[in-house]
Amino acid sequence: MRLSDGMLVVLIVMLSMFAPLATDMFLPALDEMVVYFDTDESTFSMTLYMFMLFLAIGVLLLGPVSDKYGRKPVLLGSLALFIIASFLCSIVSTIELMVICRILQAIGAGGAMAVSVALIRDCFDGARRSKVLTIVAVIGVLGPVIAPVLGQALIWMADWRATFWAPAIVALICVLMSMMLPSDIPKERYTGTIVDSIRTMVPIIKNGDFRRFAVMMNMVAFCILAYVSVSEYIYKEKGFDVGDAYSLYLAGAMISGVLIMLIIERFDLSNKAHIAVMFTLTLIAVVILWFFGGEGPLIFFAGVVPIVATSSVARSFGFNILLAQDVGNSGAISSVLNFIHFMFATAGMIVVVNLPFDNYIQSVAFCFTLFLIVYGVLWAYMSIKGTSLKGLE
Repeated sequence: MRLSDGMLVVLIVMLSMFAPLATDMFLPALDEMVVYFDTDESTFSMTLYMFMLFLAIGVLLLGPVSDKYGRKPVLLGSLALFIIASFLCSIVSTIELMVICRILQAIGAGGAMAVSVALIRDCFDGARRSKVLTIVAVIGVLGPVIAPVLGQALIWMADWRATFWAPAIVALICVLMSMMLPSDIPKERYTGTIVDSIRTMVPIIKNGDFRRFAVMMNMVAFCILAYVSVSEYIYKEKGFDVGDAYSLYLAGAMISGVLIMLIIERFDLSNKAHIAVMFTLTLIAVVILWFFGGEGPLIFFAGVVPIVATSSVARSFGFNILLAQDVGNSGAISSVLNFIHFMFATAGMIVVVNLPFDNYIQSVAFCFTLFLIVYGVLWAYMSIKGTSLKGLE
């Protein structure tokens, strides 16, 4: 039995959710887990930071390996590691073992996510690829909102351990679906050594046009994770005191941003117009947050929605452009893109809580501004010097 295109899209979407499922589902139980592991919040935060770091490493290494050995075996191996590590996370009793299990879980998730993007490039092109990327972009934005809600429900029904069982069950379903993947993807395998397959990423990274545009499309993750990391403090503990409405503000911003992205896509804008729209949306967000963000929760909310829309456009339009470039094998390209994305995401989580501002609203505004400046400089460079990227010449 072989996967249909529709079921393949379902598999890709499920694989793209591994990061939010593994990082955000247990967040509602953080206080309880800190007590259970007899540690402090700072030490326990290593389970988040180390996961993001090794997720990026797993993505970076296993994508090129799948160019050599094929998508199916690398995906199945990654899923097996993820399932085992997720189960171990639910039974370990020390914080040291939890961190180690989270690292193993992250590597497995990284391999699965690298293969998922490679499959998009392998199996779809043109308008079909664009539609798949739009679906993945929607899930990518909504995942961090949906996961904590599901996690809270599981904690009420069982306890925090269930937030690790659930991702393992999702991964097990992915295993069953992955068994139906053709074994000949990609049809043209890399024939060198494993080390040489990893080195195939070097020419991709050295390609200045590809690298600059990849930064433009991925650095917005720096903004999103900076916002998500401190949103609860802003809306509840050290800010507007909206109480139980916090989750509504968080979910509302994400859903509104996705809806704006879907509206933008209906206008069938040119590729260069997409770049201008992303810059404009980010500029609007920066102006609102710096000048009016502290006036009330709804105004702060209005300043976040444009950056969520920018992130959604970047994952659909931006990745579609980047995956269309003939700069290397699908696995290597997927690894480079996802590695850049998750490194920026990790940086956003760390930077926003260490900025010397009076409140987190200003810290979030600074992160948005930094992205706007980098994006604007790279856009100007591309406009003046020109670019060799297909679709943007």
